Amino acid sequence: MTDQAVTDIDEVRPDRRPLTKPILFAYSLPATPLALAGLPMGVYLPVIYADHFGLSLIVVGWLLWATRISDAITDPWIGYWSDRIRTRWGRRKPFVLLGTPIYGIAIALLFIVPFEFSDVTWFGQTFSNGYAWMFVMLVFTYLGSTIKDLPFSAWGAELSSNYHERSLIRSWREFFGVGGALISAFTPVALVAIVGLDTKPIDAVTVLIIGLCIFMPLTTAITLFAVPEYPVYETKKERIPLRESLRYVLTNRAYVFLLIIFATSAMGSAMTNSLSVFFVKHVLSVEELYGYYLAPYFICQMAAIPLWMKLSRKIGKHKATMWAIGWYALWSSFIPLITWMDNDLFTTFRVENLLAFLPSDTYQTYMAYFEGIDTGKHLWFLVVMCLKGSAIGALSALPAAMCADVIDVDTAQTGKRQGGAYFSIWSMVQKWSYAFGIT
Repeated sequence: MTDQAVTDIDEVRPDRRPLTKPILFAYSLPATPLALAGLPMGVYLPVIYADHFGLSLIVVGWLLWATRISDAITDPWIGYWSDRIRTRWGRRKPFVLLGTPIYGIAIALLFIVPFEFSDVTWFGQTFSNGYAWMFVMLVFTYLGSTIKDLPFSAWGAELSSNYHERSLIRSWREFFGVGGALISAFTPVALVAIVGLDTKPIDAVTVLIIGLCIFMPLTTAITLFAVPEYPVYETKKERIPLRESLRYVLTNRAYVFLLIIFATSAMGSAMTNSLSVFFVKHVLSVEELYGYYLAPYFICQMAAIPLWMKLSRKIGKHKATMWAIGWYALWSSFIPLITWMDNDLFTTFRVENLLAFLPSDTYQTYMAYFEGIDTGKHLWFLVVMCLKGSAIGALSALPAAMCADVIDVDTAQTGKRQGGAYFSIWSMVQKWSYAFGIT
């Protein structure tokens, strides 16, 4: 899609305010506390319920998959109704207001269980009631997430119809989200260094979830009050049924092509990200340092987002996205070399060589921290993590910005603004791509 393909109606609609930095800041703010749940939901949840609560890891895995089925039901309906409902506050804001407390309460009860699990007997079978608790809380967590996130994404797509401003909106949101992920990655390390707590996953998760429950309502309130939601102008007044609405979505060729590219790249990044945990544990043998690898990964991701946005303005979003996919794949392919290549090839990256310029006493002090560790492989892996991490921001922000662009094609055909329907399919594909990538 080109600049000419998108009509900039901001210039002819007097009801629209300019897309200022305060609006971008207020819209992106909730992404930071939301990202605090990334590691708890994506990494720690199975570990906590298996190791801390003593449930079967296999059954926990099946429950995670089973609850994802609910998304296939709720996502299209929430997207459909957020397109149809009209209130004095807008189409999207009521859903964000409703979904935030549902999500916050459910995820808090999922990780901070208010009672001890016990065995129950149903139909002659004895098992822990923790399975039922986990299933119900997961369903409500995903439901709350769907209710608030789908309309929130559609709301962002409708803040501007300008081709480049849509990229700006997504890049700001991605930047704030990465900031939350960085806090999440550093929390286990901070608990040990500052508070002196044991490095149990449940300790770090408790702190993160409490932080989420405190700051998410505050940031969401700022967004609801500070970010405008503009009236909807549609040329077709008749309601489109859900089935026909989804048919329009899935027959939008530009959207389908974009969806395939996004699903493939999301699945690939999920594969490499999930395997990086095992790589650090079994190849580098320093599982306790995983947080230190994530920190520069996220920092490089944040630093690179403005650069990718500049590139997209110069060559277009679609070309910039393909460059980001290629960049990520290139550096991910270097990781297996750490296993296959001879240790002598990593001599340049060894700490003893990099710090050789220090005075003898200082040198010995620093080297004591790295005794018994092959620092050459570690630093090479850190470099690779930084380089491939620099592409992740583009892989998240640019396709979502293009999704907002291709919705204009549907609007031209149907006369309706169906952003909720489009982002419902987008969200569902994203979740399933991550799930397949992890498994």
